[in-house]
Amino acid sequence: MPWLEGKTGIIKKRWASVKSGHAEMRAKEIQALSVIWPEYAYWLATGEELPEAGQISPMTKKAHELSKTAPRAG
Repeated sequence: MPWLEGKTGIIKKRWASVKSGHAEMRAKEIQALSVIWPEYAYWLATGEELPEAGQISPMTKKAHELSKTAPRAG
């Protein structure tokens, strides 16, 4: 949370509340995250993806990274 506070200017206690589910994310937080991760902006705002426009979710990015084969040694 300190890293996120430093990047967004939103206090770490607020981020902790959002993460734990004790608070809902506000537009201000969505906008702040969109600056850090622009590829997630549409997903953050709507919960939907537009892959043809480069707008994906973190889960899609992770799945894509896991589907790549690791280079072979030697």
